[in-house]
Amino acid sequence: MKKVLINKPIHSDAIALLSQEVEVITPYQAPAEEVVQMLPDMHGMILCAGMKMQAKEMEVAKNIEVIGRHGAGLDIVDVAEATQRKIPVVFTPMGPTESTAEHAFLLMMAAARKLTYLDRETRKGNFHVRDQVVGFELDNASVGVVGFGHIGKRFAEMCRDALHMTVFVFDPFISRDKVENWGAIYMDNILEMAKKVDIISLHVPATAETNHLIDAKVLEALGSGGFLINASRGPVVDEKALIAALQNNTIAGAAVDVFDPEPPQADNPLFQLDNIVLTPHLASFTDQGRRRMGMMVAEDVLHVLRGEKPIYPANPELFA
Repeated sequence: MKKVLINKPIHSDAIALLSQEVEVITPYQAPAEEVVQMLPDMHGMILCAGMKMQAKEMEVAKNIEVIGRHGAGLDIVDVAEATQRKIPVVFTPMGPTESTAEHAFLLMMAAARKLTYLDRETRKGNFHVRDQVVGFELDNASVGVVGFGHIGKRFAEMCRDALHMTVFVFDPFISRDKVENWGAIYMDNILEMAKKVDIISLHVPATAETNHLIDAKVLEALGSGGFLINASRGPVVDEKALIAALQNNTIAGAAVDVFDPEPPQADNPLFQLDNIVLTPHLASFTDQGRRRMGMMVAEDVLHVLRGEKPIYPANPELFA
């Protein structure tokens, strides 16, 4: 029986599906270094956050036939290296869409109403904080969506349909016609977009092009009434610039689900600020979202191990 290793917990239904055909290895508590030592005996792997599969790991994994990515982001898998080695990579491009978009929407509302700060103060007995805090109403506000893929588009739908927000889009990989036909305003300059919107929400992968896409200049352009939402990847934001902008009230607030690096250091200055909402990189972690991602990646890993074509290959040229 072939062996498939999973480095972090996935939905139990996906484990059950895999177990019908392969031996499932689950070293959930083991550090990445120990997991790598197990790879020579594995025929497949399902990769969650906390570990990378790059050239050195693939060199160890001599018998690997497929790498499954539990999620939509491929930044922790060197797809080009896998392709060169003729290792199929499968992923779940639509799996986290709804859950992540909902979480980004939640973060936006929480930041606008200073929800976590008010929660902390109320628990302390400071009921009179209600006399000191004024929130920001989102109805008819403007939002800049950076990245108009599955998640960005779904988030934009929520903003438009629920709160009548004006949607601006910055995405060099989407045509102006597609954006305008959807009903949004196309922007080809993120700095200019920042000057026009109340909120910026990020929905892009971590790449060389998106690294520190949000820097001090963009935050300054967003302005003292603006909010930044990041449920994409930590390196997309210059975290030092964000810290300074929040400390100096250059922007009104922020909400982030991701950090750079992860996990964040215990002394990260973001933890000391009242004008930011923080969650631990779990935007897609609803039961429905985890099941969707788990089943999608499990099915495709089994497809490849059977010698079949997967539904969601990240390197489809291997199946041409």
